[in-house]
Amino acid sequence: MQRPVPRRAPWFGLSPGRRAAVRRLLARPPQRSTAGVLVLLVLVVGIASARTGAVPLTSVVPLVLVGALLLRLTPMLVLAAATVLALVASILLRAEHRGPVTPSLVVVIVLTTLMAVQFARGREQLGLTGYLGEAMLVDLRDRLLAQGRLPQLPPGWHAEGLVRPAHGDAFSGDVLLSCLVGERLEVALVDVSGKGQDAGSRGLLLSGALGGLLGAVPPHEFLPAANRYVLRQGWFEGFATAVHVAVDLTSGAVSVASAGHPPAVHAHGAGEAELLETTPGPPLGLVPSAAFPAVEATLAPGDALLVYSDGVVEQRDVDLGEGIGALVTRLLSLAPGARAGALAGLVDDVAPGEADDRTALLLWRDDA
Repeated sequence: MQRPVPRRAPWFGLSPGRRAAVRRLLARPPQRSTAGVLVLLVLVVGIASARTGAVPLTSVVPLVLVGALLLRLTPMLVLAAATVLALVASILLRAEHRGPVTPSLVVVIVLTTLMAVQFARGREQLGLTGYLGEAMLVDLRDRLLAQGRLPQLPPGWHAEGLVRPAHGDAFSGDVLLSCLVGERLEVALVDVSGKGQDAGSRGLLLSGALGGLLGAVPPHEFLPAANRYVLRQGWFEGFATAVHVAVDLTSGAVSVASAGHPPAVHAHGAGEAELLETTPGPPLGLVPSAAFPAVEATLAPGDALLVYSDGVVEQRDVDLGEGIGALVTRLLSLAPGARAGALAGLVDDVAPGEADDRTALLLWRDDA
């Protein structure tokens, strides 16, 4: 007999309906009433701090921070004006026994207010309200980055991916995508030009768009379709390099096509390696109707394939060829049985530091 599933206790004593109502209230708080309450409290703090010692003037700081989280720009400006008024009132109405307001306290309150206004201005530009608004961006980022999670591969096949944004940022100009279509694994690594937030935002855009293309079109059509998409964006001085890999997990046949991207590395066991070089197509977004010829290879048991972004091999005062050579040498130093979990160390050894986005994918087969 199946045991009944116990019902989960209501969250803080609230039913699911009331819980949803609380979330809506926090995400879209009533602006006029919220601003009115905060303005009143700020003015009360300013006057009370001047006449008594019961309320310190620093109490306006948490009120301003609450306003930054809950208010849009216009009501936040009203709260900022009320904060300045409360500060002036506290200085002018201050009782003799209270002593003057210190300059450092004035600086702290003014800087906090300016930062709160700037924070509200940024959220206004994004069209977000309430302190839960930023969670939408985090959820969007996580959903798009999930497209790069490597699928479960058949026995004998292994893969590891690594995406490390520059300077430890949460967003990267590198995009790693993968999907499994029957017995065919497809991987795309895209490197958007530039760094920082601009490259990160374009990287997120490409992650969503190209993630829908990967596996939905034949492998030889992926880069041409991606090129047409980037051209339609009309990026000013913007482009992206890319490499597309299609692997038949039954035979080990590999097809690698490049759009201005560094060559993939094919390691034959632990003894030798070759660069899968072909005449690469131009970077995405530069030439209409560009061609992207592919190079063919076969991954035998014990072989490995490594694709990477230019941040892994391009270092200051290091030639690109030297960087690729160092990467190949480091890859060959790994015994086939020691490849699992070694990708992060391999990248760190070849490209230490966080000056650029660093992304790589290592795919290998077990020995026969």
